[in-house]
Amino acid sequence: MDKFEKLRSKPHLNGPKRQHFVPKFYLEGFTSDGLLAVFDRVSGEIRKQQPQNTAVVGHLYTFEDHQDRKRFDLEVLFSYIEEEAAPILKSLVQGDRISPKDRESFALFLGLAAVRTPAAIAEASSVYAGFEKARSRLMLTDEHRVLELLKKMNGPDADEVLLRKEAHAITTMALEESYDIVVDPGYALQRSLNVWSTVAKELWSRDWMVLHAPGEGQSFLTSDSPVVLTSGSAATRHLPIGYGSSHAQILFSLTSKYVLVASGSLGRTGRADIKVDALRRFNMTIAQDCHRYVMGGNAALVENITTELGLAGTEWRPKSRVEIGRRIKADGTVSIGAYVKRMGT
Repeated sequence: MDKFEKLRSKPHLNGPKRQHFVPKFYLEGFTSDGLLAVFDRVSGEIRKQQPQNTAVVGHLYTFEDHQDRKRFDLEVLFSYIEEEAAPILKSLVQGDRISPKDRESFALFLGLAAVRTPAAIAEASSVYAGFEKARSRLMLTDEHRVLELLKKMNGPDADEVLLRKEAHAITTMALEESYDIVVDPGYALQRSLNVWSTVAKELWSRDWMVLHAPGEGQSFLTSDSPVVLTSGSAATRHLPIGYGSSHAQILFSLTSKYVLVASGSLGRTGRADIKVDALRRFNMTIAQDCHRYVMGGNAALVENITTELGLAGTEWRPKSRVEIGRRIKADGTVSIGAYVKRMGT
């Protein structure tokens, strides 16, 4: 019985209350003397702390089953993925050849890194809320239609004057979107994890270029949202983007000295040094994409990059929005519906 079969064979009722959403082994690759310099965009402060106390949230992945038992199955699953990824990350850094199976395992790790974070969960929550509001706009902005629905719901004896007022209030609310939709965090996590395999497959098929920092004084940063989806050139930055977009680049810092850039579609792996100016742009892109924290071994670099970006006191915002639009079907008919549009970093 392999480890994944063991995972499915029984419920996991014990596990850590404090759960890393960025793996501890990964964060250790960015330390200096065992410590990380961590910038907090909310407070604007930079503090030194150990990896075990970084990117941790209480019971982020714990859920309750139908018997009201706390379950740690996700935490156990994620630890399996991390255990397989750790030696592969080391091989990528050292320039060792990796097998097709290793590439698949590391793509699974990268996909998980993209969808398990607070930023990814908040993004999923925002998209779901956007779909619900779009559905309301599609269904509830015709006052006459809403009135007819209210008449059916309330019966023939209902006061039509009151129903008309209610129909007007409903359509106004739907048009102005003057209400909030609260999404259960567990449901948002589930929606985010639902795209894990899709993201992993797209990453697996990409060309992987491992870039090395040029010199002892140069290093890479990472963040609490370590997988960054961005456009490959300034010319395509205005286009919507997804992990499968041909113009997409996916950035992932492997350690303070090595990063992975995924693009193309031939599944090749290469290596190169990165130029100093490109390294700085890379770090700025990584930092700008953070949810709350930017991390690295060099506190001066963390401060320099986050100050130049003006991140202190700013708030993270979702990159996806839901829009109502028209689509032409294969048979030539036009359908109106809600669609997600995501912009790259």
